[in-house]
Amino acid sequence: MNEKRLADQLEKTGNLMDLTFDQDWLSEAAEDDGWVEAGVMAQPYSNYLKSLTPEQHRSLRLQAQLLSILLPELKQWVESWGLGLSFEPVHLAAREKFYWHLRRLTEEQEGWIAALIDENNQCLPMEERPVRSQTPSILAQLFTLEDWREIAEVAAEGMSQTVLQISQSASEEIQATA
Repeated sequence: MNEKRLADQLEKTGNLMDLTFDQDWLSEAAEDDGWVEAGVMAQPYSNYLKSLTPEQHRSLRLQAQLLSILLPELKQWVESWGLGLSFEPVHLAAREKFYWHLRRLTEEQEGWIAALIDENNQCLPMEERPVRSQTPSILAQLFTLEDWREIAEVAAEGMSQTVLQISQSASEEIQATA
């Protein structure tokens, strides 16, 4: 990063964040792959990153990219089930199952994931991403019958707790007005 440019901006506007509106500066900042000082608390993480091989870096980037695609899709898919207040525990259970299966993919599933990442790298509009549109069905195929039973149990428990809370709240209201 150009220190003079930062100093000039600070003098000019008093706000370094104004640089984010400058396309030239944004382009320059995006190209800077240098190390950033993040403080003592980040030192172990920084050391860990420095210890990785280029292949390990690539693998971590692919994992991060994959999760940035699939986790929002998983959440949206579970939201579409209309679980109400049971959403959070069911989403958590589905995520745990998803992570477990993600480490045990079939060749076909690995191929789909490679195609998903390639499609994502093309930066197409969402409506022009046929591979990504398959995500709900692929996620459904990841889960076993036992997974579905466990998720259903979590949903049933959540619904039961919700109904019992409503019942308790109604009883308390009746007692308060009596």
